[in-house]
Amino acid sequence: MPSLPALTIYLFGLTALAAGIFTVFGPQPASCAPEAQANGLAAIAVGSFYILAAAQENKSFFFLTLATRALTTVVFWRNAARFGGKWGVAAVWEGGGAVLTTGALWVGGWRGTGRV
Repeated sequence: MPSLPALTIYLFGLTALAAGIFTVFGPQPASCAPEAQANGLAAIAVGSFYILAAAQENKSFFFLTLATRALTTVVFWRNAARFGGKWGVAAVWEGGGAVLTTGALWVGGWRGTGRV
């Protein structure tokens, strides 16, 4: 059974993978299709990395994601304030995932099985 922190990483990875697949293969306006597809490919890669790290119980990776997801949350939130649209949803997704992983690491112990 995966640890609680690994479950949060699995969840985040699976949602990133699904969003990437939908973005690559879903309908898009012709004017933004190349950029959207490139973003979708990046989401597929990130989702795959998260799933692999969760399977490995790689706590070093779990910790590293906290800082990058916090930074991403700030950038997306600022974009939501400036441009509106779905940036706020992305900010909540990133920040919420980081909070869940932080809580899971705290509850599950900062140390234990896996790489630290």
